[in-house]
Parts: sequence; structure tokens; C-alpha cells
Amino acid sequence: MNATRLKVRLTESGVAGDYVVVERHQNGGLVLEPDTSLEAIRHRHNLASATVAEFEAEYGPVLAPDGEG
Repeated sequence: MNATRLKVRLTESGVAGDYVVVERHQNGGLVLEPDTSLEAIRHRHNLASATVAEFEAEYGPVLAPDGEG
């Protein structure tokens, strides 16, 4: 995956969403594909990262690393 691809947001009905440019043609044409990055998915679903407190409320306390992996 190329992290430096240009990202665009289209707002036209029927194609609205986040896209990345995968090809640029000399005539100015662009080839786009849906942006499937974590950032774009989270934006589409209006999601935010859990806080440590929220994580611990769901899964228990976060422990110190044990040196494995």
C-alpha cells in the first residue's frame, strides 16, 4: 500500500465518499478507487477511538507489558 497517494472526497450524489487517486493520465484524467484506509472507514461510520477509561470499562485494566512479543 502506498501511503502517499492523493486522497479526494467526492460530494456528488451517488458517488459521494472518500477516494484515492490510483492513476493520473496526461490528459488530466484520473482513476479513483474507494479509500479503504482505517481513517476513511472510521470517518464513514462516525467512529472515534476509545479512551483508556472506556477500554478498561469494557475489557478490564490495561496491564504493564510483560516483555513477550
